[in-house]
Amino acid sequence: MIVALKRIITENTFFKNFSVLTLSSVLTQFLGMIIGIKIARVLSPYNFGVYNLLQLHVTIFSVVATLGISRIIIRNIARDKLNVNSLLKSSLLLRLAGTLFAVTIFAAYYYFFRSYDVLLFALVISSIIMTVSFDHFNSLAFGLEKMEFSGFANLTSTVIWLIAIFLIPDRQLSLNFVFLLFALFNIVKVLLFLVVIRTKTPYKATFSNTNKSADTAFSLGKESLPFYYLDLFSLLSMQIPILFLEYRSGTEQIGYFNIASKVLLPISIVVNTALSAIFPILARLYERDFDRFVGIFKTMCIAISLIGIAGAFGATLFRKEIVVLLYGEKYISSSLVLSYQCWYIAVFSVVCLFGTVLGAINRQKQLGYLSFVCTLIGVPLLWYGSQFGAQYLSAAFIVSTGINLILHFFVVDKYVEQKISLLFYLKISALLVVAYFLSMQIPESINLTMKIIFFLVGSLIAGLFIYKKYYAQIKANFKTK
Repeated sequence: MIVALKRIITENTFFKNFSVLTLSSVLTQFLGMIIGIKIARVLSPYNFGVYNLLQLHVTIFSVVATLGISRIIIRNIARDKLNVNSLLKSSLLLRLAGTLFAVTIFAAYYYFFRSYDVLLFALVISSIIMTVSFDHFNSLAFGLEKMEFSGFANLTSTVIWLIAIFLIPDRQLSLNFVFLLFALFNIVKVLLFLVVIRTKTPYKATFSNTNKSADTAFSLGKESLPFYYLDLFSLLSMQIPILFLEYRSGTEQIGYFNIASKVLLPISIVVNTALSAIFPILARLYERDFDRFVGIFKTMCIAISLIGIAGAFGATLFRKEIVVLLYGEKYISSSLVLSYQCWYIAVFSVVCLFGTVLGAINRQKQLGYLSFVCTLIGVPLLWYGSQFGAQYLSAAFIVSTGINLILHFFVVDKYVEQKISLLFYLKISALLVVAYFLSMQIPESINLTMKIIFFLVGSLIAGLFIYKKYYAQIKANFKTK
């Protein structure tokens, strides 16, 4: 079994990229979680909430600045690796315009809703610029299927930040100083990525034939509009509700909400890495081998559902122990928030797979429309849940995402030409629902030893079942051609 898996990983592009990305992402996010634990223990719950609010602003306005072009660039480079320089020149022009647009909106937002000082405002702007720059280089690396470039930059810069945060005495780690370190970390990450790109790829940041690049940029921008709508709708349905939480329940609730989110990073890492690695392969196979495309899609749907369920079940089982061990008693109220967010991520991961498939087959316009409908349905639910704190907002995310999953089933089925039966979708849905209710029925007061035994035995049985039932299918779908 181990030899067979090793052969698949070393001989297949997807599994090679997936392995590199997973290893670097797991290490990066593990170290990042340690940093987050350190910061949460040093800061008060309120200041930790402000710290997460600052990061939220960076995330929101970075998405606004990227104009949705990342997947377009990745897809185009994956299909035509001889056109790298032209694509990235045009991409850079678009990102410069997008960054100016985003910073202008953020400045207006800060003027009317000031909730922190000018230094933090400046650091947020710096972090937005660095995040957009990193995304620019990341698009090149993913398009070339050189995922190790991104892994190196992320992991190395995170190690530097970890060393810094633990060498500095706790008494000096004020909110302002901690966020200054965060901004510097983003700068170091971009510089590392730039060095790798300049030495390992043919990309040259020149601006010859600027008029031609501008024309190409306009074309790319028009092509990326559906993805941009999708990103904005995703912000409205995923990130903006956390601002609702600040407005309706207080900044401290953001800290409790994000405690749970950070604990769940290992689950989302594996899923997001798989989707990032599979995107260029799906884009290529859709045009060249449709039957294999459908087979890989079904395999990924099963795999992501099972990974999400396993992670969510385990995190729910040990929710109280996880929060107390990592963050201390002052964050104990986050334990039930953690349970809800576990299952939200499990369901949302499947939704993301369907979105990835639509993007890979050039159905970004339909994806944009679908995202718009899902946002219209979800935002009122999230607005309502936010008034009762982090716990109810997390529960509202589960309900909203479950509705989104059903809508995605019907849309994707249309474009795979009904080669996947309705029963397949029903099985995926039933698996998620049954596993959720089973996990929530387990009493929190069960002895820790019994929890560990239950989890290990269950994992072993599930692993053997999956291997016997799906190994041949995985090998057939991902074989090298």
